[in-house]
Amino acid sequence: MSPRPLKVFLCHAHADRDPVRGLYARLTQDGVDAWFDKAKLLPGQDWELEIRKAVREADVVVVCLSKQFNQAGFRQKEVRLALDTAMEKTEGEIFIIPARLEECDNLESLRKWHWVDLFEDDGYETLKSALLRRAEIVNAILLPSKILEINEAKSKAVLLEKNKSFSEALIAYIELKKLEPTYSGIDKKISEIQSKQKRIKWLISVGTATILTIVISVFLKLSKPIPFPVSTPAVPLQISVTNILPSLTSTFTSVPSPTRTLIPTATPVVFNPYPESTDYIDLYGVPMRLVAAGEFTMGNDEATVAYEKPAHQVYLDSFYIDKYEVTNILYKACVDSGACQAPKSIDSRTHTGYYVDPEFDNYPVIFVDWDMAKTYCKWRNNAKLPTEAQWEKAARGKEIQKYPWGNASTDNCEYANLALCKGATDVVSVGRFDDGKSIYGVFDLAGNVAEWVNDIFIEGQNYYTTLPPVANNPLGPSNGWLKVLRGGSWRSSEKIYGTVSYRGYYPQNTFEDYIGFRCARDVTP
Repeated sequence: MSPRPLKVFLCHAHADRDPVRGLYARLTQDGVDAWFDKAKLLPGQDWELEIRKAVREADVVVVCLSKQFNQAGFRQKEVRLALDTAMEKTEGEIFIIPARLEECDNLESLRKWHWVDLFEDDGYETLKSALLRRAEIVNAILLPSKILEINEAKSKAVLLEKNKSFSEALIAYIELKKLEPTYSGIDKKISEIQSKQKRIKWLISVGTATILTIVISVFLKLSKPIPFPVSTPAVPLQISVTNILPSLTSTFTSVPSPTRTLIPTATPVVFNPYPESTDYIDLYGVPMRLVAAGEFTMGNDEATVAYEKPAHQVYLDSFYIDKYEVTNILYKACVDSGACQAPKSIDSRTHTGYYVDPEFDNYPVIFVDWDMAKTYCKWRNNAKLPTEAQWEKAARGKEIQKYPWGNASTDNCEYANLALCKGATDVVSVGRFDDGKSIYGVFDLAGNVAEWVNDIFIEGQNYYTTLPPVANNPLGPSNGWLKVLRGGSWRSSEKIYGTVSYRGYYPQNTFEDYIGFRCARDVTP
């Protein structure tokens, strides 16, 4: 029997769906066939029946423990079902793995099994070691290489088609279908390329017949008897296919792909901490905006969640922050240098080949986790991810306001690319919403993509309450596995996500089609 992917069922509380989504993403990246209800359940399915089926078919059940998990609910039924299934396994097998998402008690029924703390730095690797051990027993494997192979195949097929290499592109798409039969639109794409090939063959046959007719006609004229005497030698007629069929030959000419160039490098402006804002072009040609030193109000006393409270004063030194979200073409320069890892997927929600297609060069890079974002910023001459405080000041300025542009409602589609605004179904090019920029001239701080920042988020703790009356350049908690995301995205369907005070958080290994980032740097005197 050939090896298959390891099947893992993720049992969790509804309140923990965000960190579990991050765990699901990482397991999937590592080739695990993970079952996560938000990703696997389809509308109309009998969810209780499907969950029971998934538990029974699983090789491993990972019970994601938290303070919320210990409350009553269907998840307790899932645990009992997992325990019943475990009774059918050989004694000593790894089947149930308690995984703590935070400091909390274990369930009494699970105490015979050693748990893993996913909030520790080596927690995921410890879990992965257990999964590898289980995979050996059940003749299953983890297949991270296949995911990379699929992404490489997608990139190759898209580029060949863009360069009009239709025969090679057809082969590449057929190979891609073998790797991922459910890839959206693959059959339609193969059909389109086959149609293009048929048209090219027809043009070639018409062109060949036309050329042959002309050659025969000329030959017959030249073969007639020449009157005697001949005063000068007959000059053979030179037939040029290009002259006869200029439009036909141009059809067969390969069209070069568009040149991908970065913004020309400019000399940095003189550092000046006093103006409200000014442009600065870094050594990689990326425009940044100055945020002057001083105090501002951070947080929101009227927020519906505790961890945005209380509003408090923060002092920040001057800093520069990217005027736009980091784009595909800028990120690709780091990948091409060998310093950065390519995005986890080359597609966006609605665009095939989003990362490799020059059409989307000036769109924000997506499918990057926190470490990838941090690596890129460091590569850019030791820039860094902005702190939460830097991001919020760049978004709101010194005034107390809800959104980067002021207090006007996000219902106005002129301000931001948010799902609550009609037509937001994917990312758009950066800098499109001029009316939505902040007082410092920074674009897309609400909407388009949610942005990684440098700070750690601790669940169950309100970090703001630990700060002094005026916090001086705060850096956030010093240890934890959750990282903060700021700003709404094209998926955001509620107004709260577009506010300057909203704080999202995910495990640092999370990557999504609505998460990107921008960089910041200190002002050096």
